[in-house]
Amino acid sequence: MQEKVVFDTNIYIGIFNHGLYQHEISGLNKVMYMVHPVLHELWIGAKGNAEIKHLIRLGSTFVKLGRLVQPESSTQILIGRVCHKLRFSGKLDPKNPRDYNDVCIALLARQIGATVITRNVEDFKRINEAIDFNFRDAS
Repeated sequence: MQEKVVFDTNIYIGIFNHGLYQHEISGLNKVMYMVHPVLHELWIGAKGNAEIKHLIRLGSTFVKLGRLVQPESSTQILIGRVCHKLRFSGKLDPKNPRDYNDVCIALLARQIGATVITRNVEDFKRINEAIDFNFRDAS
């Protein structure tokens, strides 16, 4: 059975800039989905026309395939609840948008039953303490 996956931003950066994680993107054992916070983080870091053109193609491909994940209403509410829980347990800095993006990535993957593949395992472990979802290290 194919595994549904959502790659964290750091995985795409490793793939694009250094050719890393080929074992994660090769083969037919995965169905890749894109969540909007990852696409937005990639856009924020884009430098130059070549990267912009690449991101336009990448985003368009996920849209055409129906694999750009949009939050359902219940997921939007759950994101807020998890952020609140993490903040008041001292595990989320409200001034750091990356923390919020990671919660969104985790819960959008959860919404579709996908596994988050990341190099920031500690960040996702912290979120996993507040709500159950699947994630793993790309190592």
